[in-house]
Amino acid sequence: MQKRGTLEHILSSCSKALGEGRYRWRHDQVLKVLADFICTAIQHSKTQVAPKQSITFIRAGQKEQYHRPSSTGGLHRHHRSRLAAPIRQLKFPGYITATSLRPDMVLPSESTKQVVILELTVPWEDRIEEAHECKRAKYAELSSECRNNGWKARCEPVEVGCRGFAGRSLLRTLKLLGVKGLQLKKATTNILEAAERA
Repeated sequence: MQKRGTLEHILSSCSKALGEGRYRWRHDQVLKVLADFICTAIQHSKTQVAPKQSITFIRAGQKEQYHRPSSTGGLHRHHRSRLAAPIRQLKFPGYITATSLRPDMVLPSESTKQVVILELTVPWEDRIEEAHECKRAKYAELSSECRNNGWKARCEPVEVGCRGFAGRSLLRTLKLLGVKGLQLKKATTNILEAAERA
């Protein structure tokens, strides 16, 4: 019995397209653009010179006011600059923990013992939040094992809709990893275009 082929079925629910690897190919096209911008941001942060410490003068009788350093979205620039380029391989780094899970990208820093686990999903836009929660749950135990082994672990599921719409997680993750300003705008545009083209 033939069924009516909706756009949702064609772009994200067709078992034939899944079996032929079309969704995997689309996922990898988006992942490649995402990884390129993350690598560029990490390399840029390694070449930046640390800002000079300023001297604060206080009038007689006044108390010193503490100013919080500006946030970089959760990863301090010093730590971010020590992250290695993303590892895109079939096996999670064994020196962190043993697992059969294979996240899309792993960004380890041996000097600061922190690791960022990135998992990309290119779902139908109505299922972006569902995909996010599913991937967070999938990697919760791995993150916990990394912490038990003395690593600061972050799991960042990233969603880019199959019709080229960004999930909130995309901007948050790019900012977290140091993509900012014009590069942030360019990265977002290129990533969404990659999803739309694929």
